[in-house]
Amino acid sequence: MGSHRKTEAVMVPVEVFDELTGERARSLTQAAASARAEGLTANADVETVMERWTRGEISDEQMRDLVRRLYGAA
Repeated sequence: MGSHRKTEAVMVPVEVFDELTGERARSLTQAAASARAEGLTANADVETVMERWTRGEISDEQMRDLVRRLYGAA
C-alpha cells in the first residue's frame, strides 16, 4: 500500500478531543434547531447515527454514508 495508506488513528490530548466533540455537538444542535424551524424532524435511526458522529465514533464520511443509506440515497 505504501503512500496510499490512510491514517486510521491519531493520539490527541483529551482537551483537544473534548473540544472537537463539543464542536460537533454544537453543530448538531444548530442543525436540529434549523430543521425544527422548517417543520422537519430526524427519525430515531438518523439521530443515533448523528450521536455516534458527535462522540467521534464514526467519521464524517461514515456518517454521511449511513444517513444516505437510511434515506435510500446511497
